[in-house]
Amino acid sequence: MKAAVLLSLVAAAAAGCTPNYPTTTIAGIEVVDTQLVRDALSMIKNSGLNDYVVKHQIRSWLYGAQQLNNNATLKSIVDPEAQAITILLHDLGWDQSPDSPWTTKEDRFEVDSANAARNFVLSHPGGKKWSKTKVQQMWDAIALQGAYGLASKKEPLVWGSIQGIAVDYRGAGVFGINQTIIDQVTKEFPDDDLLTGTNETFKWFCEYKPETTYDTWVEGWGTYFVPGYNPTGHRQVDQFRTVF
Repeated sequence: MKAAVLLSLVAAAAAGCTPNYPTTTIAGIEVVDTQLVRDALSMIKNSGLNDYVVKHQIRSWLYGAQQLNNNATLKSIVDPEAQAITILLHDLGWDQSPDSPWTTKEDRFEVDSANAARNFVLSHPGGKKWSKTKVQQMWDAIALQGAYGLASKKEPLVWGSIQGIAVDYRGAGVFGINQTIIDQVTKEFPDDDLLTGTNETFKWFCEYKPETTYDTWVEGWGTYFVPGYNPTGHRQVDQFRTVF
């Protein structure tokens, strides 16, 4: 981490930017325990989301929380409640239910998820206390979840949330999470269906709303796995090359 970033973290820590929240322990990880977080957790558990998506969001939250627990400076500037909501709701747009309240046919899943999370926060008594900045950073984190190179240059809440999500795919050894943490989390929330579920979901996006996947990082799933899927003519390069 560059010196300028470290100095900004220390300065923010000295200012005491984050409130104190009640906590609880899940899978051996200390996490924030507010009504907003409890309701978000209840919502995804009782939604139409596939079980592997729910477990992925919970595991990612636990890894993100542990990252804060490992780093007092980071914990002092990343609001753990906002991080919890961001991560717990980051894949609402993966809902494949025919009557999904979150998934649209017009928007990328990242945007669907970000919009749904924002609606949840703004309609909740606890979320109504959030600042506009916090809500916007939550939206940005979810919308940029597939663009880590961009997200990593943004505010601590944004890249701090995405780091938790990344651990669930990359495993131990990244962002301060060791194998002991991975084992205790996956013992309670198994991850054996994560990759299969993710592949099936991305294929579904390419089948159900292909226009939202062209020229994105999901495009490859359509190219490799979906018969008839053809991004040619829908990409920026196809538009620009006509001038040469």
